[in-house]
Amino acid sequence: MLILMFLKDLLMKKYFLLIIIGSFIVSCAQENPTSRSENRAVGKIREEVIGFVENYLKEKLNDPRVSVDQFNMICISDSVAGFQINQSKIVIGKIDEDKVDDAIVPVYVLRGQSVLEYDHLVVLNSAGTYKVVKTMNDVFNIHGIKKRKIIAEVSTVAPDSPGFGCAQCREVVNYEYRDGELVKVE
Repeated sequence: MLILMFLKDLLMKKYFLLIIIGSFIVSCAQENPTSRSENRAVGKIREEVIGFVENYLKEKLNDPRVSVDQFNMICISDSVAGFQINQSKIVIGKIDEDKVDDAIVPVYVLRGQSVLEYDHLVVLNSAGTYKVVKTMNDVFNIHGIKKRKIIAEVSTVAPDSPGFGCAQCREVVNYEYRDGELVKVE
């Protein structure tokens, strides 16, 4: 009888321990509601910014056509020129001094099928109205926006230099948006 009580007690402890561990695993695996709502907000901003930039670029063309290629690049073109928006590299964050998120949108500028340049459009959101305030055309990549600083990878040599774009000729710098200008900061 004593052995049966001991086994029953041991079995109950194992089940209890399994329930505790299982609950812990399930709670850790679930995404927290705050981060889900933040992801939805960023997704909404991303959609709004893409729509705004599409319209902004369409205004620069005669009879523009819009399509999405196999790499998920939005292509906006007419018979002579065009643009491609690289959706995967859009960066969202606070750039200016207000409390709403802004964006940096990478865009390839095309002449026919040839890429002329690679620009980054700095798009500010002011009370739900978007505006392109700057075009960064000497930037290879935007790594992020943190504490209102744009973290960008740039060349240490001029675009017409033979070393332009080489791995050794790149550096990461920070920019701040001040009084309508992007200022390099330490």
